[in-house]
Amino acid sequence: MPRFQPPHTHLLHNRPARWLGLLGCLLLGEAQAELYKGVAPGGNFALENWNITVPQDADGNTTGKAITIRPDQLSGPYGYQSRWFRTDPQDGSMTFWTPINGATAGGSSSPRAELREMLDPTNLGVTWSGAGESVQDALLKVMQVPRDGIVIVGQVHGYGSAPLILLYYRYDFSKQTGRVIAKLQGLPEQGPPYTNHVLATNIALGETFSYQMKVSHNVAMASANGGPVATMAMDPAWNSETFYFKAGAYLHMHGDSATEGARVKFYRLAASHPNDGLLINSPAALPEARVGQPYQAQLSATGGLGGATWKLVSGHPPAGLTLAADGLVSGTPEAGTASATAHWFVAQARDANGNTHHKKFSILIPQ
Repeated sequence: MPRFQPPHTHLLHNRPARWLGLLGCLLLGEAQAELYKGVAPGGNFALENWNITVPQDADGNTTGKAITIRPDQLSGPYGYQSRWFRTDPQDGSMTFWTPINGATAGGSSSPRAELREMLDPTNLGVTWSGAGESVQDALLKVMQVPRDGIVIVGQVHGYGSAPLILLYYRYDFSKQTGRVIAKLQGLPEQGPPYTNHVLATNIALGETFSYQMKVSHNVAMASANGGPVATMAMDPAWNSETFYFKAGAYLHMHGDSATEGARVKFYRLAASHPNDGLLINSPAALPEARVGQPYQAQLSATGGLGGATWKLVSGHPPAGLTLAADGLVSGTPEAGTASATAHWFVAQARDANGNTHHKKFSILIPQ
């Protein structure tokens, strides 16, 4: 299990944020997306390429080996839900709950309710290289933490090696506030050398924040709330390793309590691999729509191989509008969608070779 040593933590202040590129479009206004409350998480988030490990064993207890739910069981509006992983009926968020007495797996003594990326939903061994470009973006709230104050909410994990990037929230009970920290691992073996970087401070429990993790041309990067970016040129020892993303609520401790633990709510989760020049070039702010009036807006992408196929990966367009596989957003906005703030959703383009790129789009429907 990773070791955290605050004395070696670096506060990222007065550094230029040189990495916005791919994710700059995702940092526009962090209002929540349109999330349906009456569906499983797979009805609001594209989970076809994720599995999840939950802190429950095959007998429904928390004492044995933790089980993993397959992508085909997770995806869609009628997919897997449980007390560990569900849609919050109040706000539609994808909610993870991990008690400290939860079942464990994978050689770790700490429990987790955590998604694991699968490029091929039938084969864990299909992973990605650090020499290309890969990015994960999330919008979330940490609602509860265990006594050590720590919950891991994102990882770039090596396939058979240590996490390259480990992103966690650390709450200070005396100050009643928390920090978002990225651990960048120097070598594939767990342990030194590594560095911890404070990405954001003064994040209270229940406060929304965003994070981004990116690996591009053998450089590992992480940021939070669109702030300064922690970067690390990867040692050549990483060249033979491959990677996958993770997201959820992974603890740093284990205990006997069924009520002490971490609860994390995700409002956005998107992972992409935009290689071969694939790039969504449509403006993030789509044309305004009007209630009761037909609407069309065409999303477009350049580069890649063989054209692009589109899908939603987080949230939905305003009620009455849909996104087609050819990138056309169309329909007639329903009554009740007019608002002083824009609706947003995240769409992903995929080329014929499996390269992907995601972008957040907004549509304003004036009152």
